[in-house]
Formats: sequence, C-alpha cells, structure tokens
Amino acid sequence: MARGQHGIRRSNSRSLAKLTVLTPSAGERVRSGFNVSISLQARNAQGNNLLAGYATRFVDPTGPDGKGNPGFHPGASASAPGLVVTLSTTPTVAGTPLVGPRTNLAGVFQINSVTRSNGLRQTWNDWQVTSPGFFGMNKSATLTVYAVQGNAPDAVPPGGLHPISNVVHQTFAIGS
Repeated sequence: MARGQHGIRRSNSRSLAKLTVLTPSAGERVRSGFNVSISLQARNAQGNNLLAGYATRFVDPTGPDGKGNPGFHPGASASAPGLVVTLSTTPTVAGTPLVGPRTNLAGVFQINSVTRSNGLRQTWNDWQVTSPGFFGMNKSATLTVYAVQGNAPDAVPPGGLHPISNVVHQTFAIGS
C-alpha cells in the first residue's frame, strides 16, 4: 500500500464505491458562499454493505429552538458515516472541531439522500456554504472527498486513512 497526496493510503485494488463531485467543478470560480454536491455509488454487493449505514436526512443548521443544531457540525456525519470531505482553506479555530485542512466537513452537509439504482446504493450529499469568507476570499481551494469503511474520524489523522472509494481532488477558486 502506497501513501499518496494528503496522507491518503492508496490501495491497488479496485474501489468498492465510486465518488463523484458534482459541484464545484474543477477550475470553477465560486462566490464566497457556494455549494458542494457529491454522489457516492456502490460498485457491487460489498460496496452496498459498506454504504448500509448511510441515511436520508435533512440536517437543519438551526434547531427547532432557534439555536444551533448539534447534528450540524464540523466532523463526521451521522447521515454519511464513512464520508470524508476536507477543504484546503479550512481555518483552525481554537476550542472548536476546526483543525484546519484536516477537518472532516461531512457533518455540515445539510441534505443527505440514499437511493438504489440497479440494486446498488447511491448517496447524494449537498452542502450550502453560507458563511461568506469563512473559507477564504479570492483564493484557490482544493476539495478532497472519499469514503472509508466504518465511521470516518472528525479529522484526518497524520497517518492518513484507507479509502474504499476513489479519491477526488477538485481545485476551484473562491471569489468574493
């Protein structure tokens, strides 16, 4: 097993799930408030089993009491437990789960859906980034997305992780 970019351990075997980044597109220039949309599809029965814990769920950033929803947070996602999403421009904020570019942002995806196509599970996950400037302005950013077996960590450890899907690195520009 070889270690690739961003501490991700690469396997020579075919991945069990195919990950696609729908938005942002490579090279796209987005506003400082933008959308990240991804899809993960099982390639076979083993991939189906690994996606079994994924759930259709809307995660409202604001709870019913008008305060923050504890289910909406940087870190792993209860709706997509094996999903790992990092962004190169994520800041480090003391006293929070934000530990810079290693932060797993899967827990801030608001719309999570699971469907079946030809007997194979497929997930759709969408994040509306509505904090203008939080991830930078007028700079290049790289989104890295993949899935791991079991529960993903809140932050990618220095030793990296073992993906069960392809790894997508999508570089785009965050405008103002």
